[in-house]
This record gives sequence, C-alpha cells and structure tokens, in this order.
Amino acid sequence: MTQESALPLPPGQIRVGDAWQFGRYVKPFAHPDFGNPLLTRFRLKEWHYSSFATDDWFFAVGLVQLGYVANAFAYLVDRRRPTLPARQFEALSPLGSALRFAPSSIEGTTCWERRNARVEFEWMAPEWRVKLDVPFGKTALRGELRLASADALALLHPLAPDRPAYTHKAAGMKATGVLDLGDQRLDFRDAFGTLDWTRSLANRETRWKWASFAGRNKAGDAVGLNLSAEVYDDAAGDSRENGFWLNGKVAPLGGVTFEVPKDPGVNDWRIVSRDQTGGRPEVDLSFEPFGARRQNLDLRLVRSDFIQPYGVFRGQVLGHDVQDVFGVVEDHLAVW
Repeated sequence: MTQESALPLPPGQIRVGDAWQFGRYVKPFAHPDFGNPLLTRFRLKEWHYSSFATDDWFFAVGLVQLGYVANAFAYLVDRRRPTLPARQFEALSPLGSALRFAPSSIEGTTCWERRNARVEFEWMAPEWRVKLDVPFGKTALRGELRLASADALALLHPLAPDRPAYTHKAAGMKATGVLDLGDQRLDFRDAFGTLDWTRSLANRETRWKWASFAGRNKAGDAVGLNLSAEVYDDAAGDSRENGFWLNGKVAPLGGVTFEVPKDPGVNDWRIVSRDQTGGRPEVDLSFEPFGARRQNLDLRLVRSDFIQPYGVFRGQVLGHDVQDVFGVVEDHLAVW
C-alpha cells in the first residue's frame, strides 16, 4: 500500500532577501544557514538524534549542542526483557568543545570526540552512517549502524518573525548494522529507524511534548511517526511537525493532545487528535512505558528537565492499526 505526500519540495534557500521561507517540505534544505555564527553562538541550539528498533533491541543515540555546553548520550534496551534498566552512556562538554556539528542533515559529519568516547553521524548519500565507540559502564559499545533516507518532514518555523527553527524529521526508515557490547554481538540487520536533526534559534524557555516510533504494522508495512506539541505550533495551536510514514512516504498530520499521566515513566500515556469533527480521529494512540531515560541538568545558564519513556504504542493512525510498535515519548522543559 502506498501514499503520496501532500508536502511540496523546498525552495533552494531558506531565506530569500529578508524573507524566511517558512513552511513544511518533503525534502530537507541542503544549506539551513542562519547567518553569522558569532552572532548566534549561544542562541543557536542543534541536535542530531536517531533511534533503531528490532524485535530484540532498541537503541537511541544523540548529540546536542547548546552553546554553553554539549551533550552526548546513548542507551540500549533489551526488548526481550524491557523492564530491566537500560544500559546508558552520557557525557557533557563545557562550551561544546567536544562536538563538531555538520552544516546540514545531508552534508558532512557531526562528531563527538572526548577521552574514551567517539560518536559520529555521517551523511553518505543515500544514507546516514552512525559510528560508535563509547563506554557502557565497564564495557565498551562499538559498531556501525546505517539508516536509509526516506521522505522528510522538513519544517522551517517562525518562533518569532526573525527567530527561525529548522528541523528535519523522518521515521520508519530501513536500517541495518551490528553493535558489539563487549563480546556480545547485537544484530540490527533488520531494523527500522528515526531521525531528528534540528537547528533552532530557540526561545530562552522552551517546552515540548514529543512522540516517535518506527517498525512494522500487522500488515507488514514499514511505519513511522513523529508528533509534538507546544514547540512548533501554529496560531491554532497545532504542531507543524506531525507526520506519519508508510513505506517511506510521509503524510502530514494535524495537531494532537498528549495526556501525560502523573507517573509518566510507569503509567500509560494517551495521544489523540485535537480535531475529532470528522468521525474517527487521525491519531488515537496509547503508549505503555517499560522504562525511561531522565535528565535533571541545572548548570545555571542551561537547565534541562525531561523524562523520555520508552515502550510500545497501540491504536491507529490514519486508519492504520498500530500494535506494539516500539518507540518513545517525551515531556521536556529547557531553559537555555
């Protein structure tokens, strides 16, 4: 089963004269350049995140540049025993000196290198290559994963008239590779993945809720999802970065409401379309968490307070059944 994207191709530049080319596009911008880096150094926030899911494993890795500090993290969930604590790596770099960020999602390499840890996202058309050599406690995690390209949901969004945010989201992409955790080999040769590449002149205080998954539905189709609220909303309060991927093709979605439980790392979440006037909503999902990654970081100039539960989604999106597709949700407050 196939679907056609309703999103247009992007213009050649993100800015023509004084006019930002705000909108949603089916391909990423080749050069999302926000101008003089000296003027934007501590205002600019950037990150590259990907996740990889198989029947046995879920792995997520991210590199985050906040100007005052950079952050690298990775975590691994054994889906056969998902309630066991995830294996994790996390590191900080004052003033971001350990992180070199690529000029775009489809050009160059984003690389973290410090002491005994190296993480690299490299674009080599038509795929991203993720290379890792990081400590997981007393054990090293090493290997390479590859993530095939698919339709983008590329959004250039006005946080204010001259305060742009750009993000390239994609989900449900085919992925492959192998990781070695000490002497244990982890097979990712039949995986599905997600991508979040973001560059933003972010507001000093930023909040968001987010959901993402990648896998197969019961019909055997590759499916992916990206949903958010409170960060890239239009005047009506609907997020502009919501989309559903079916076999690599993206369909934009309307706004959603996140019903966050009192204990978000333990109890079920619900995510449903805000507009339910047309009968069955576009999105009607529950999320069952098995565990969570948390961060409570307070460095005075930078504060990050979030929980990112991982688990399974159930329900439907655009009439497609979703049953036990693995992914994450997030509730985040950042002051940066």
